[in-house]
Amino acid sequence: MATNLQSVQLLIENMNNGSLSLSSMVNSFLKAINDENPTLNAIITQRPEIEIQTDLKVSEARIRENKKRSPLEGFPIAIKDLEDTKGIITTSGSPIFHKNIPQKDSPMVRNLKKAGCLIIGKTNVPEFGVGSQTYNTIFGPTRNPFDSALTAGGSSGGAAAAVSAGMLPFADGSDMMGSLRNPTAFCSVFGFRPSPGVIPSTANLSGLPPLSTLGAIGRSTKCLAYLLDAQIGNFDGKKKNTSTFSQMINQKPKKELRLAWLGNLDGSYAYERGIETVCRKFLESLQLKNVKIDEVSLKFPASKLWESWTTLRSHHLRFDLENHYLNQKTRAKLKPEIIWEIEKGQSLNGESIDKALSYRIDWMTFLHSFFDEYDFFLLPSSQVFPFSVKTPYPTEIEGRKMDTYHRWMEVVIPASLAGLPTISIPCGYNPHGLPMGIQLIGGFKDDLKVLATAQFFKK
Repeated sequence: MATNLQSVQLLIENMNNGSLSLSSMVNSFLKAINDENPTLNAIITQRPEIEIQTDLKVSEARIRENKKRSPLEGFPIAIKDLEDTKGIITTSGSPIFHKNIPQKDSPMVRNLKKAGCLIIGKTNVPEFGVGSQTYNTIFGPTRNPFDSALTAGGSSGGAAAAVSAGMLPFADGSDMMGSLRNPTAFCSVFGFRPSPGVIPSTANLSGLPPLSTLGAIGRSTKCLAYLLDAQIGNFDGKKKNTSTFSQMINQKPKKELRLAWLGNLDGSYAYERGIETVCRKFLESLQLKNVKIDEVSLKFPASKLWESWTTLRSHHLRFDLENHYLNQKTRAKLKPEIIWEIEKGQSLNGESIDKALSYRIDWMTFLHSFFDEYDFFLLPSSQVFPFSVKTPYPTEIEGRKMDTYHRWMEVVIPASLAGLPTISIPCGYNPHGLPMGIQLIGGFKDDLKVLATAQFFKK
């Protein structure tokens, strides 16, 4: 297998036993970028080659000196273009910030650098991460490695496409409304949305519960675990940490696992033909001696989830982006979906926000009893297969009209609204060879259990 397509675990083992050098590993990824990125447009704002090679020599020197070091010393990564990177243009996919060069790194980027990761550039995003299709007026669209006429999804589309195409061993992402789960499903890689706060991020000042969280993308669950450790700060040489995700992920279930398949949520969710078939086939492969899967009718109205989510989301986006809307010069540079969200946020009053928060509490109360009976619930990672890169968003699914620009991603809300740890697992392909993923959604703060169970299923 080509070096750039090997798992992180195998790359570490091969470098430790001397059969692979750090420079040859890094250069294999750089070659893949040169070969694949002109078509896919996943990695943008690449650092100059001379800077990358200088940083690589520093990592090689650390390895030669045999200092206590991270297992990811010298591993290349490109940072999602929503995260500040010191000295590297960070645009958030917006022409408003097309020349923005941050003076400091975000907390997560600082942790990645402390873990020895080699930052080679940024990955493409939609404008301010809004919308699950990666395109913007600065860099253009990111294309799908399975078919370059199709989208890689979003907002972590550049990251997912880069990992899928072997341009990176792993990549950071973020997820509010499926921004990790949708693109990893479209690109047939793994995407983990941790509980909010697991990975440090900039402070949430909205006064409302966090809806977005940083996460990880990889070719396997073990790849995710290594990156997650780096993002958290577990590989910071100054910290004593004996319990890392990458060490604990191989834990096997101590009892029978009970899984609930929610299907289309009693007819609430429209799916493109073939999605439920692909997911059900995957579930059949999990019918092991100590795994029990039930088809469950949820008994909680999807309409409450939607109303709560869309209200709180619009409030958050207004809080984050309204200053651009209020300035006539910058408002002209905002895409229509962002203006729609801000204006919806402006129309909200205290009563509507209180109602949304009460529905969220109802949902979380319901989940506490649900997880007394089940370990996880499962849903498809997207309601459609990858679509044309020229289509901003699907307007209907199998004849059912979508009444907003994001209704086609409603299936991710049950996890996002409650802040549940969720992994999108590649689960198969339709007859046209297009990939899909399935969400394994765990209980409150059960991040390790989600990762370990996904690893168990993989084995």
